[in-house]
Amino acid sequence: MAIKKKTQKKQASGVKVKNIPAITGSILIGELISRYPEVSELLMKHGFHCIGCAVSPYESLEAGAAVHGIELKSLLKDINTLLRKS
Repeated sequence: MAIKKKTQKKQASGVKVKNIPAITGSILIGELISRYPEVSELLMKHGFHCIGCAVSPYESLEAGAAVHGIELKSLLKDINTLLRKS
C-alpha cells in the first residue's frame, strides 16, 4: 500500500484533526502527481525532473529516486511535511 492512513488525533482543545496520508516509496509517481499536484514543484527541487515522462504512471517513487540518485528518505520526509501543511 502506497498511502498509510494515520489515526485521527485530538488537539489540546479536543478538536479532531483530519487524517493525514503518509506517502511511502511504493506509490507510483503518476498516482502521486495525480492525487497531489502540489508535490510536483517539490519533486523538481529534489532533482526529480521525470514526473511527466511515459514511465511515471508505472514506476514507484522509490525506483525513480534510485535511478536519479535521489535520497528517498529525505524526499519522503519533505513530501509528507508538505502534505500535512496543505
